[in-house]
Amino acid sequence: MAVDKVKGVRDFIGTEAYLRQQALETIRKTYELFGFEPVETPSFEYLSLFTNKSGPEIESQLYSFEDKKGEKLALRPEHTVSKLRVISGNKSLVFPLKAYSMGNVWRYEDTKKGRWREFIQADIDVFGSSNIMYDSEVVACIDFALKKLGIKDYKINLSNRKILTSLMENLQVETEKITQVLREIDKMNKIGIEEVTRNVSNLIGAEKAEKVRDYLNGKEIDGLEGIEDVEYLMNDLKKSYGVEGVYFDRSLVRGQDYYDGSIFEFEFTEGQLKGVVLAGGGRYDKISSKFDADFAIVGGSIGFDVIMEVLVENYKNEFYNKVCVLNVDNTEKAREIAVVLRNAGITTDILLDNVSLSKGLDYCNSKKIKYAVIVGKRDLQDNLITVRDLESKREMKFNVNSIVNELKNLF
Repeated sequence: MAVDKVKGVRDFIGTEAYLRQQALETIRKTYELFGFEPVETPSFEYLSLFTNKSGPEIESQLYSFEDKKGEKLALRPEHTVSKLRVISGNKSLVFPLKAYSMGNVWRYEDTKKGRWREFIQADIDVFGSSNIMYDSEVVACIDFALKKLGIKDYKINLSNRKILTSLMENLQVETEKITQVLREIDKMNKIGIEEVTRNVSNLIGAEKAEKVRDYLNGKEIDGLEGIEDVEYLMNDLKKSYGVEGVYFDRSLVRGQDYYDGSIFEFEFTEGQLKGVVLAGGGRYDKISSKFDADFAIVGGSIGFDVIMEVLVENYKNEFYNKVCVLNVDNTEKAREIAVVLRNAGITTDILLDNVSLSKGLDYCNSKKIKYAVIVGKRDLQDNLITVRDLESKREMKFNVNSIVNELKNLF
């Protein structure tokens, strides 16, 4: 009986699954390199944990259910709230606390390219310090991770929620309309400033909308908070971390209402996926009060599934540093060499079936394996082994006893 998978989820197998695991490990190692420590939380929580923080309307986006005792539970839609529950309830923690969380989250949404109902988030947060240098640390850490993944075609957009908040206050925009205005401003890169101005005008009137337009066009407006913070971050990221490609995006808002300070997005700039957001985050100092706590927070999240789409779409022809031992006509020696390579920490596949060289090479190419180690009687008579670079098609002969060092030099 054929069974279809549930809508909004995916299966991964073979090379794609391998690459996902490798990418996750690269992100994890980067987070730990910057001093962030793991926080693990359950896949499901009490439903009230999420509705108390975001309001009852969030329930339509949750996978919620009742257990056998009638407890109302929900699969986590993000890591932030669960981490806040853990940290606000643990009085023994020492601040500032640098924490990361990686794992699946679930949201009931319309599915489309790049948006799924089950996906992975890879978050970092600094709890317990309002020092703006930690904002730089978070952005620089994510930048480092993306570069380690081999992604280079992106820019970093910066802003600060205080700027637009103070602009709304200066214009005396009604509180109930502020969120609507900010949502319209956030669309500027998609629909243009003319349409944004029209939409904002319908909300707060033409005169006030013109002031918003002036700000978006780069006009300096007295009394706006947060601009100095943006300027500091742009300079600090370059000076202290060597981070390039950082821009002040006046229309940047980000969706979550809990941001109250710095906000940032990493935007991909090339190919069919140009414009997608690879990562984002910001400062949300006030949210801890909803958990009967009082500590500042700045954090960011890498959109792992978007990252994988970018890697597959834009770097799909790259070969990966993996070796495959091809058994041409000496199974025993091929297995011996595979053991030696693995013991040396070199990722090694092996074809144990007696297949032709051409089929063996086809196997390697299908998996984007970088080097094929060809074990044949003729070479072995001279204590040699042939290594073929599957990307350049170049062949090299090495002494069997030095194969580990020779391959490590190639990597």
